Parts: sequence; structure tokens; C-alpha cells
Amino acid sequence: MEFSCMAVHILTRHIGQDKQEVRIFNSIVRMLGTTLNVYAYIVDGMLIDSGPHKLRRGILDFCLQNQPDKIVHTHFHEDHTGNTAYLVKKLQVPAYVHPESLGICRQKGDIPFYRLAFWGHRMGFQAEPLPDYIENEHSRFEVIQTPGHTTDHVVFLDREEGRLFSGDLFLHQKTRVVRRKENIPLLMESLRTLLKESFKTVYCSHGGEIKQGYRLVEQKLAYLEELQEEILNLSHKGLDIKAIVKRIFPQTPAIAYFSLGEFSSYNLVRSLIEDKGTRT
Repeated sequence: MEFSCMAVHILTRHIGQDKQEVRIFNSIVRMLGTTLNVYAYIVDGMLIDSGPHKLRRGILDFCLQNQPDKIVHTHFHEDHTGNTAYLVKKLQVPAYVHPESLGICRQKGDIPFYRLAFWGHRMGFQAEPLPDYIENEHSRFEVIQTPGHTTDHVVFLDREEGRLFSGDLFLHQKTRVVRRKENIPLLMESLRTLLKESFKTVYCSHGGEIKQGYRLVEQKLAYLEELQEEILNLSHKGLDIKAIVKRIFPQTPAIAYFSLGEFSSYNLVRSLIEDKGTRT
């Protein structure tokens, strides 16, 4: 199987002029019929996620233009931490991750082959634990725990400006494939937690700037709730996971094949049947 056919498009743009406004880095990665956008953001001196290693040159240029004074991470995955070791050394800035991922990030990433081919490796780096709040020169971000995609996942909320940097929590409204270790009922609980907050714009790591962010987060939760109800009904009728997948998601995306099932609709259906959220 050929994994070398990767195309990258890089766009850097500013929204506004002052330090509180958002600077956006965007790249488009294509491989074997799969297209993914990657976004990184700088706001008020804070770089949110460092992007995958294969985009190192573009991310470095983006940082040299905008001079972040710290790097914060939504979670430890290599497309969010792939350039951190390089940038910490190059820019002489501190990095912050969820406390449970400090040890993981100190080591070189143990990355499945399909993700290594797609994103590149991640070198180990020293980081500090994320605090409950991040105080920048002109802004204050709350760090909100939002597990589900990973156990260490967080989002960054600027209450005053009504903006949310969501990492991989949102992605898109209608989830069809997920990683094997994702806990979708727990992710749904994280969405419910977020919907108790007030925000307008969502900045997603793979979906970019989403103007009507709160409404779309509501729609994502509603979709997952309806999907779970449909799946559980089919399960109660005696259908097994494979049969339910075939009925609801009849087309298998390419990523399910070249990830050897690590990223698939089967994982989504299984999680909605077997995994638990946090509600009693």
C-alpha cells in the first residue's frame, strides 16, 4: 500500500490586528482518498496545539510571524503535539499539557503505522501541567476537562470574548468513524458540560473557525443521542455490532481499511453500546 501521496496546502491569516485576535494556520493533507484539514491558532501570545511533524516548516514560519510565548495542548495526539519539541527549543517557550500526559509526552510517540505515515513522528518534550486558567497579557482562558476523544482532552474557553478552542471535541456534526479507544458516551457528557457555558465561535483543530459554534455543538450532541437510540434499539432486537454497522453505515471509508480498523464506524457503534458516560 502506497502512503507517500501527501499534498499539503498552507494558509496563514489574521482575524483582526491586536494581540487578542486569532491568528490561524491551516494546512490540507490528502492521502489515499482521505482529506484532512489541520488548524493551529495563536491568540494573545498563546499557541494552541503545535500540529503534526510533517508540517514543521509551515508551523515554524507561522510562529516566527506571530511570536507565541507559550504552547498549550488540547491533548497528546501527534497531530497536536508533533512540533512541540522542536518549537520549545527553537522559540525558547514553555509547553503545557494535561497532567496525566506529562509522562507520555516526555517519550517519543508510540504511533500506529497509518498515523505515522499521515502525520509523522513526535519527539518527546518536557512540559508543565495545564492550570485551571491560563492568564495571558490581554485574556484569560478557562481550561475545561472534556474527555471522550482521549482521557486527557481539554478545551480552552475565553468567556469574555465567547470563543472556544475545541481541539478534537467537535470535528463535525455527524460523526461516522472514530478511533478504537474513543469513548463516545463520555464525549457526549463533555458536550453537555460545554453546552452549560456561553460561547459563540468555535475554533476546531480540523474544522477551522465555526461562527455558529454553540448551535453546531448542540446539533452534534442531538445527532449522537439519536444515533445511540437507533443503535441500542437495533441491539435490543438482536443485531450484533457488525450487522448494525452494515445497516447504518453501509459504505466503508478508505481510512478504515488503511488503519486496519483502528479508525472505523465499528468503533463508533461498539462504543455507543458498550461504553459508559459519567451520568448515573
